[in-house]
Amino acid sequence: KIYVVLGERKSQIMEYLRDGGWLGVKIAYLYQDMSRGAGTAKAVETAEGWVSEDFMVVYGDTFFHPMEFFKSMVEFHKSRDAHATIGVYPMGSYREYGIVKVDENTRVLCILEKPSEAEAREAKLGDAYLVNSGPIIFSPDVFKYVKKTQVSPAGEYWVTDTIKLMVDDGLNILAYRIPGTVFWRDIGRPETRIEAEKYVQDIGLAKI
Repeated sequence: KIYVVLGERKSQIMEYLRDGGWLGVKIAYLYQDMSRGAGTAKAVETAEGWVSEDFMVVYGDTFFHPMEFFKSMVEFHKSRDAHATIGVYPMGSYREYGIVKVDENTRVLCILEKPSEAEAREAKLGDAYLVNSGPIIFSPDVFKYVKKTQVSPAGEYWVTDTIKLMVDDGLNILAYRIPGTVFWRDIGRPETRIEAEKYVQDIGLAKI
């Protein structure tokens, strides 16, 4: 089952996706009340009471293709008995992205939002920086850490801060390396959205 978390401008998305039957899935909708706090952590919190087992979070402004790696990521998460597993994408540059530092067993040591060059070099794994790209798999333990998450200077509650609390408490937080053959873009910016649209057109996935 897929839960779509929506804010105040929800009607167009609901009209398009409906109940998901035409996609072969079941879709339900959760409402994020912005008066109780904005940000990705609060979006995750809306699922409390609706999920009772591990679940995957996928950001609405990220594009992945193909998506077969989701299955192997779930298997990785289960086999390692993780409390959370972060999808990371190998990139040659860390600019404009948060990166994840891991140990030799891919256990997350820290998440660096705006790392210095020295921090980035230290976090580099081989020839790549592990960019925090999502998706993320959580156990229901995440909900108690969302409640402990402090508001950011920007006035929002970020799930990366929630994960940092989990790491600090010694929970088993892992990074899953998304294959470099997967096309990934954060489409929250015009230039990357254009790149994703071109990719979709080039492979004949859809007409835009």
